[in-house]
Amino acid sequence: MDEEFKFTTDEGYEYLVIFQEHSNYSSIFGIKIIDVSIILMNEEIEYNSYKSLIEFIKIINNYLVKEENVILYYYCDISPIKMRIKRKVEMSPQQFRNQLFVTMFERSKSENFVSRQIIVKDIENGDHYTSLITDKINESKLENIIKELESLLKK
Repeated sequence: MDEEFKFTTDEGYEYLVIFQEHSNYSSIFGIKIIDVSIILMNEEIEYNSYKSLIEFIKIINNYLVKEENVILYYYCDISPIKMRIKRKVEMSPQQFRNQLFVTMFERSKSENFVSRQIIVKDIENGDHYTSLITDKINESKLENIIKELESLLKK
């Protein structure tokens, strides 16, 4: 079930997009839970164009079309990023990536898929941002997973 896709942006940045099953969680929830990792292969990056960002979403959407009985799990990392100086809103790198990912997914007009965010508040280390994405036919399983996670977070 693990798959890798290499992608080079027009700007010359190389990425590896990896889909890897979390078999422990898959057996618990009765649906394959797939971790999506987007890994920058270059040491530094200046920016990604809108076209490059859309390509990431296309890779994810294509995977969902091919493997419809899965729930994708995307956790935004905390690696530093260069923010525009003129940005009016202060955001952590993780919050920025999450907002960008969610916005790009919504703009892709993926009517067949649903996406939900989970934000874990963490005053000490900074909040954690996760997205879960699946085909609409799995929406009830997605909601059950979110309820389970929310109950665990309240403990």
